[in-house]
Formats: sequence, structure tokens, C-alpha cells
Amino acid sequence: MDDKFDIAKKTAIVTGGNVGIGAAIARMFLEAGASVVTCSRRDYPSPPAAEGLEGVSDRIVHMTCDVREPDQIDTVVQKAKDTFGSVDVLVNNAGGSPGAAAATASPRFFAAVIAINLTGLMTFSQRANAIMQEQSDGGTIINISSVAGVLAAPFSAAYGAAKAGVINVTRSLAVEWGPKVRVNCIAPGLILTEGADYLAPTEQAKADIAAQIPVRRIGLPEDIADVVHFLSSPAARYINAETIVVDGGQRIR
Repeated sequence: MDDKFDIAKKTAIVTGGNVGIGAAIARMFLEAGASVVTCSRRDYPSPPAAEGLEGVSDRIVHMTCDVREPDQIDTVVQKAKDTFGSVDVLVNNAGGSPGAAAATASPRFFAAVIAINLTGLMTFSQRANAIMQEQSDGGTIINISSVAGVLAAPFSAAYGAAKAGVINVTRSLAVEWGPKVRVNCIAPGLILTEGADYLAPTEQAKADIAAQIPVRRIGLPEDIADVVHFLSSPAARYINAETIVVDGGQRIR
């Protein structure tokens, strides 16, 4: 591999790292030779990202963590540092929300969506930044937002507001925490994961959506993982405070 894209010696934390996009990101790090700490609210007997990969068991740790709980976040970040010696990359991927009508969504619902998609991301970033600032090579934080943060959609007022907040906080952190820490954002479009089934529940629905996307297909989790690889690597050394939309061009239609 070209040295510009080499991330083999890095240690990454991936939140929500055991399903969908998060699992694909964690697997990418393992395949690239990096060490990974994944975390999610659900416990797993073994990290799904490592399934089928030989010789990676000493390079991946899975922990149970609710990103709304600062004490649990502290434990994950410290585990990464103690186990692998550094925290080089943080991928804030945990999040999500069911749809809800704006006219009837409760304040409690809105607060819960902000907490899991934005407040937890901020707390995780603070804890990782504290370690990265002390490292000679600093580190990089990659936030996973959504096209919902740049486009309007029905039944997504709370989620869209949270993901727009992710884009804005990315810029603010990049300004405050540079030059040691770069902070960037990825805004995926529709990606084929378990969580997207309600948007495209049938093969015909998937085909109809794909027909509206210039690349003529729905995104895969690996499409996002590849962008994370790039942003984690020396090749992205002068990219900071940016949001990269990865949607196959759908938003321009």
C-alpha cells in the first residue's frame, strides 16, 4: 500500500461499531492493519467486524457503552489507550432515530435524539482530544452525520437538527483543536443497512430509489468505510473542518 494511505500503526475507536456502517468501518481498520476498539449499547460475545478475518483477535476489543453516559465513554477511551498505547482516530458513528411527525414529537423525544446523535459525540470527542493533544502525531476525529443534516425531509426534524449540529460542531472543533487534531465529517446518503429497511423494504423499492441516484445504486457500508480510511490517512493531512457527502449524487437530483 502507498505510504500516503497507510494506517497500519494507528489505533481507532469506532462508536456504534458492531452493525451496519460502524462494523464496516471497524473491519476496514482491521484489514488495513490498525487496532480497533468498537463500542455499542449492545453486548456481543465477539466483535462482528472481526468475523472471518484471521489473526486479528489481538487487535480488536469490543466494549459496551452508551454514548449518553460520560463515565462509560471515559472507560472506552482509557481502554484504547491502555491496550494499544494511543488513540489516533475516533469515528463518531453511533446515532440514529425513528421517524416522528414534527407536529406531535415531544420535547422528551427531541432531547433524546439530540443526546444520542450530538451530545454523546461531543463528549466522546472531548475525551479523545485530551489524549490526542498529548501525542506527538496528534490525531483525527471523523464524525458521521447524514444528508438529513443538509436536506429537509418529513418526519426527521429532530434527527436532521442533530445531524446538522454534527456538521457545525465539526467545524468548530477543527478550529479549536488544530493543529494537533484534524476534525472532519462524512454525510452518508441512503446506505443498505438494517436501519434502512423501513425506507426501502422491498427489492422493487430499492430499485426505484437506485434509479434516482446518478450512480444507479444504493450505497453500501463499505462506501463510507473507504472514505474513513482516506480521512484517517496521511493522504488527507490538509483536509480539515470539511463535510464530505457520500450519496452517489442523489441530493443534486
